[in-house]
Amino acid sequence: MSYKSAPVHPVDIITYRHKEKLVYVKPADSYEVALDLAQKEFEELSYQARDRISFSVMSTYGKGERCPIRISESAWPSAVSRLQRGEIIDVDMRSGSATPPKSEMELPPPQYLEVPKTTYPEPSKPSSKKIAGSTSAPSSRGSSPNLENRRSWFGSITR
Repeated sequence: MSYKSAPVHPVDIITYRHKEKLVYVKPADSYEVALDLAQKEFEELSYQARDRISFSVMSTYGKGERCPIRISESAWPSAVSRLQRGEIIDVDMRSGSATPPKSEMELPPPQYLEVPKTTYPEPSKPSSKKIAGSTSAPSSRGSSPNLENRRSWFGSITR
């Protein structure tokens, strides 16, 4: 990062670099706006968690050694105000194991639970012998259901 010796004047354009791609952008007033710009300009950052995106500039220190210096959120306004026109801000990903979320098209359909197959014992058939004195009048509340005219839970007669 090169500092101006003259009074600080805001620049109208800077360069974002991500991997081998470069793009001119208007300097963002805040760190959050800078993140918005980075995610808009570099498609591969659009699905990344914002806290994994970082900004840095190359700076000369000591005996002319150059090294990258990360710009923190709190230092963003001051750091950007001292950049020269067209200066490069590197946009990188911090290490972590974030994976891009799958789009709805890539997600498998919902899985439903299988209904267990249960078998019920066949009811015994009533004997055809009539007991003396019994009537064959139908009863709505008999102890054994008539399998031929059984009602379902939904009210229709199933046969």
